[in-house]
Amino acid sequence: MSPLSPALLERALIVEDLDEPREWLAELLPRALPQVQRVDTAATLAQARERLREHAYGLALVDWGLPDGTSESLISELVAARPGAVVIVATIHDDDAHVFPALRAGAQGYILKSQPAAVVVAQLQRIEQGEPALSPSIAARVLRHFHDAPAAPSAAAAPPAAQLTDREVDVLRLIAKGYKAAEVAQLLGLSSHTVTGYVRDIYRKLGISSRAEATIEAARRGLVA
Repeated sequence: MSPLSPALLERALIVEDLDEPREWLAELLPRALPQVQRVDTAATLAQARERLREHAYGLALVDWGLPDGTSESLISELVAARPGAVVIVATIHDDDAHVFPALRAGAQGYILKSQPAAVVVAQLQRIEQGEPALSPSIAARVLRHFHDAPAAPSAAAAPPAAQLTDREVDVLRLIAKGYKAAEVAQLLGLSSHTVTGYVRDIYRKLGISSRAEATIEAARRGLVA
């Protein structure tokens, strides 16, 4: 993640079906991020999509389980609707079955509503500096997931890595460092349209679908520290 511009924070969306936590989050968000001037709310996926048709949000707090389904596809839609948008899952679930689908869908944070208000405020404040808003138990779960993963097969037995062109490697490296497509285009002297095409080709070749997976793949290839 890169530090968020004030424009992304001006108007936020909270998607939560229960009245009390929805009001609680709506009160906490401007306290954590004073740049937030307006908070819109929705209680269902359908209502959230209505809001999204009216405005592309730079920041959204989304519950995972909603009356009309999970928010997995909604997260992807929110991320795609506005470059640089940050979606944070705010939920009570802290197990792998909820955490990893949310992150794969494009969520850049995952906080637990069971935490004290002061803790949630502190976690939300981190996104202003480009840091993911993660509850400590979630961060530990993500680390444990990779630490406990089976060891990679030996080099002799491993399938060959997908081949990227030199320019695709340049784009992957910058994307993994948190640069947006427009910033990558400026750094490489390319058009945004061209960079978007490179990103699409990289995702297809690597079999990935999110910036988080791109960052992991870049680290695996030694492109970022």
